[in-house]
Amino acid sequence: MEMNPDVKCSVKLPSAEEILRAVRIYIDRAYDDGAPERIKPLLPPEQFDPATWLMSDTMEREPRGAALDSVRSFVLRLGNFAYPHMKLRLSRPPHDRTFMFCVDSHDAFLKAPEGSADRPMLEDLKKNNAAIAADIISAWDAENLPTERNYLRRKIRQARNAPNAKDAKRRDDR
Repeated sequence: MEMNPDVKCSVKLPSAEEILRAVRIYIDRAYDDGAPERIKPLLPPEQFDPATWLMSDTMEREPRGAALDSVRSFVLRLGNFAYPHMKLRLSRPPHDRTFMFCVDSHDAFLKAPEGSADRPMLEDLKKNNAAIAADIISAWDAENLPTERNYLRRKIRQARNAPNAKDAKRRDDR
């Protein structure tokens, strides 16, 4: 996949190598036997330009139809072995250029009434999705991929190391 010269990039996207690692980790944790056939067409090729691939029809964008500079998140509905709607999401915080990986279990809206025969099964599904999501995110963190957790840690370090932060700490310690 070649770079489209019409796609300008003022946002900070993960590299193709980071996207491939993130997708492989997701699939390894979400499926016992590798990627099922239904999601293989969604996977990035071995060689690709991140901006071009992310702006392709393979990805869902939020907001829909937005230009690259205006995209808040990219979504790849990869699912897991028990639930096809879980998503790998690339999002960026408000007023930030950097995209980071996260897992959207896409199950918060699912509800079963108290006492319903479906409630235990639904709660088990949500617990399973949460465990898979946590495992994926931990593996991404271990691989030092850009995640929300790493982003927040970096922001905290930056705030602590800022010149004004040290002056404020000294004043607080008095």
